[in-house]
Amino acid sequence: MGKEKSGLVSTITKGQFHLIQNLKFTHLFFRKSVVVISVYLFSTFIPIKDLNSISIPKENWNLVMYGGIFTTTDLIPIVFRQKTDYKESYIGSLGISRPLDYRIRWFDFLWEGNVTKHFGEMNHWELNGFYIVKIDRMYGSPISLSLGEGLSLASENPKLENKAKGYYLDGLQKDAIESRALLNYMMVEISSYLPFERKTELFLRVHHRSGIFGLYCPPDPNCGSNFVSYGFRTSF
Repeated sequence: MGKEKSGLVSTITKGQFHLIQNLKFTHLFFRKSVVVISVYLFSTFIPIKDLNSISIPKENWNLVMYGGIFTTTDLIPIVFRQKTDYKESYIGSLGISRPLDYRIRWFDFLWEGNVTKHFGEMNHWELNGFYIVKIDRMYGSPISLSLGEGLSLASENPKLENKAKGYYLDGLQKDAIESRALLNYMMVEISSYLPFERKTELFLRVHHRSGIFGLYCPPDPNCGSNFVSYGFRTSF
């Protein structure tokens, strides 16, 4: 009998491949349908007739301005554990938003488009367009929560969204990460109206670009970036 060759061989079974594909599809389906599912769940507590659309003034345009700092921490730890690991890379963003002409129960629907400039370790431009579902003035307070979903297009492949294989201070990077200019965009935001008037909000936003588990920039690991941002929005 011959001797077996020693060494490390990277393999993936057919079952593992199908599992990865199913996880990608499930994640994408969840993000695109989160609004529909939320509305359905809330509708179980109220009569269907109360879910009729309510008109919103079409002239209610908003100016949006914010700035942020890059963090290597993923979106979930930022939102739920407030964990961050910053780098000297920053954004400044200018945009407009406008409510759509309907709302459903507690949910307002808006769209936003913005132009973002990067400074510091990255120096490119970025265009973002996305829809927003917002729970406005929760329980009569000035506090609102928002979730946005759309697309992000950078003027070049962002430097900090790529990572070569090797050893880093935060551990071993087994596979290289190669990002893309076009990625999914998502934002999570908490905001508060100013106490002396109703048209201006201050907000804390996570500005998030994502490859959605290899959908935009295969193969895994996931590419993308996060910026913890602060800004304001005001009607004009």
